Amino acid sequence: AAPTKKVVKWHVHGSPKANYSSVVVFPFDTLTKSATLINEYCPGADCALSGLPAGSFEPEKHEDMAHAAADELNEEAGLKARRMILLTPNGISVDKYSMNRLHIYLALDCTIDDNPRPQDDEEDIMVERGVSIEDVMGRLERGDMPSPSALASLLAIQRLRELQLL
Repeated sequence: AAPTKKVVKWHVHGSPKANYSSVVVFPFDTLTKSATLINEYCPGADCALSGLPAGSFEPEKHEDMAHAAADELNEEAGLKARRMILLTPNGISVDKYSMNRLHIYLALDCTIDDNPRPQDDEEDIMVERGVSIEDVMGRLERGDMPSPSALASLLAIQRLRELQLL
């Protein structure tokens, strides 16, 4: 039998202002084997959730995705990375209805910046340092993390294991 032809309407969304791209960063300390998480209000969930530094790529402000990732790490967690590893070279589609792509980075052995970039006006972020990988996984499994941070955490933990850092 021949397939029937359906006509459907899709609601596809994206952020052209951000070049359809955003970044998320998993900060990890190889000495303490711990992560840095942020805690902030998430309007979609209408509650505070644990997460990772993340934000939009801004073409007028950032040279590339790595620059955007370094800025978000500094602005939201007050950190500078000694080494950044791109985990998703082509980015990952946010979902099937989105044109946006998520670029995930692993930040190793970060140092605290005594004079970090200011947070955006709408942000009120608490930083949590020294979070064990077991605690990160527990938050993820309980649904206490937005999906971009959860995905980034899983990919970062996998890479840390490949690098024999866990």
